[in-house]
Amino acid sequence: MNYESIELQAGDILTACDNELLIPTGYLGHSALAIGPQHLVEAVMNYPYIRVVPKKDFFEPHPTSAVYRPRDPEIGRKAASLAYSYYGQSERNRKMGIVRPPFSFSPQVPLQDPWTSVYCSKLVWLSYYYGAGVALPNDHGLFTPEDIDTFLSRDPNFLCVYRHPDFHFLIDS
Repeated sequence: MNYESIELQAGDILTACDNELLIPTGYLGHSALAIGPQHLVEAVMNYPYIRVVPKKDFFEPHPTSAVYRPRDPEIGRKAASLAYSYYGQSERNRKMGIVRPPFSFSPQVPLQDPWTSVYCSKLVWLSYYYGAGVALPNDHGLFTPEDIDTFLSRDPNFLCVYRHPDFHFLIDS
């Protein structure tokens, strides 16, 4: 199955166990949230940090990935709506010369704090928490792409709709 055949729905969580930092596959990943069948919101390390991109911009650099879908489509729509609103506010901030939120993996910033800093999987967590009232489980300080896979693969409220055959994490982050 290639990424073009994956039918995304609002609220689908995309997670990859590879990355663009030349760190070997399985150690650090990337994640994003679908806002519709062809687009997603993601947080990245380069400015403007939060962006809306076509799904190919996730799957082409991250072929080793998985997609999780909430069984309740309304929960997914609510999370996607929050993600898109969060993107919109960050764009309004940027146009006023305010870099808020900046990208950072800081463990000093609480997961529930949406504006001091953001990173890819935190954006997913915030979208579900504030948009749909769902606190995705987290086992350590940072909420990581590995956490997404570990917990959603066991959560009866989510369905894995795609998983690359080589998808796996090597460490519990």
